Amino acid sequence: MHYRLYPLDPLAPDTVMAWDFVSDQVMGGHSQGQVVQHQENAAWVTCLQGQVSLENNGGFIQMQFDLSGMHDLANFDGIYLTWRGDAPAVAAHLKTNELRQPWQSYKNTVFPAAEWRTDYWRFEQFVPYRTGIPLNLKQLTRFGLLAIGQAGSVNLCVRELGLFNT
Repeated sequence: MHYRLYPLDPLAPDTVMAWDFVSDQVMGGHSQGQVVQHQENAAWVTCLQGQVSLENNGGFIQMQFDLSGMHDLANFDGIYLTWRGDAPAVAAHLKTNELRQPWQSYKNTVFPAAEWRTDYWRFEQFVPYRTGIPLNLKQLTRFGLLAIGQAGSVNLCVRELGLFNT
């Protein structure tokens, strides 16, 4: 079973608003980027584009999706993403409202491809990062796709995000 979170309407031009942009500039870093949207084959695609810089203890740009309105995530096995792109290093992150520091998350190192594909990531693949708190699906607030830890150019595009059950 699949439950699509994004886009709700694949032909609606305002679907980019579902994604927020965050960079290391919130902590003094020098990475630059943006979340942009374009139409491709009669559907909207949202992309994280920019440049990751390691200067001044920087090292990431991120597009994040709000999951705080979801209440029954424990009924699903994981997250799926239809995506493509290129970046030096990529991670998928989950955040809960139990995490107090911005660097804490549940991390899954992922690998984009040049062609569109759908990846399925089980929740247990997301390991605690800089926290000892186990992942609590009832407290999940955000999904993030990050270019992180290595300098370079980033172009990651998402066509669909959702939850799955096997």
